Amino acid sequence: MATTAVIVDDEAQCRETLASLLAERHPGIHLLGVANDVPSGTALVRAEGPDVLFLDVEMGRMTGFDLLKAIAPKVPHVIFTTAHESYAVRAIRFSAVDYLLKPIVPEELDDAVNKAVAAVGADQVPDGIPTLLGNLAHERQIALPTGEGLSIVLLDDILYCNSDNNYTEVYVRGEKRPQVVSRPLSEFAIFLLPQGFVRIHQSHLVNRRHIKRYVKGEGGEVVMCDGMNLPVSRRQKPELMEALGRL
Repeated sequence: MATTAVIVDDEAQCRETLASLLAERHPGIHLLGVANDVPSGTALVRAEGPDVLFLDVEMGRMTGFDLLKAIAPKVPHVIFTTAHESYAVRAIRFSAVDYLLKPIVPEELDDAVNKAVAAVGADQVPDGIPTLLGNLAHERQIALPTGEGLSIVLLDDILYCNSDNNYTEVYVRGEKRPQVVSRPLSEFAIFLLPQGFVRIHQSHLVNRRHIKRYVKGEGGEVVMCDGMNLPVSRRQKPELMEALGRL
């Protein structure tokens, strides 16, 4: 049975290129239609109910996220297409939702399509979208997918994040226990470094607003506002000093 798809993009050339690549490289994808803006795209997705949605991020005054909010909670598997590295792209990465940077590289399209087709075949629910929409609701918050659901946390309330293999412990102001998220610390770094956080160690990412003091040493250590002492690696020390304004 063919996997169905819809393309929503406000650039004609991008729509045509993507449709051509799909026809050439993925004949098992049945393209149900294309749309050039959010209102027509919303109507198309609602009418056709595709398995996969190729969705542009920036479309005039509206965005692909406006479309997702309009069709929620029934959301297909989404592959974003965008020409811009931005906060939105960091949110997409953190939410483990596929995206392609324009101009689209055929091999990257192959990887994204294969993953989407496999997910459709396994009846997997596209659960990254609620996380994504939560992260985009306000630039100073993050939606943490925990075992109990989604926890919306203000970035300013995050003290630090500690790595535990493929899990990350997120320590939040006012909470006795960390929130455990099944994402590696490297994914948190992509999302949080531009928001005032600094990587001080392979295992530690800290909010510089909550550093109480720095203790000298080969790498040294930081004392956080909750009293926790965290080591600073020699490699990361210059980055920390720059973040603290001491270089």
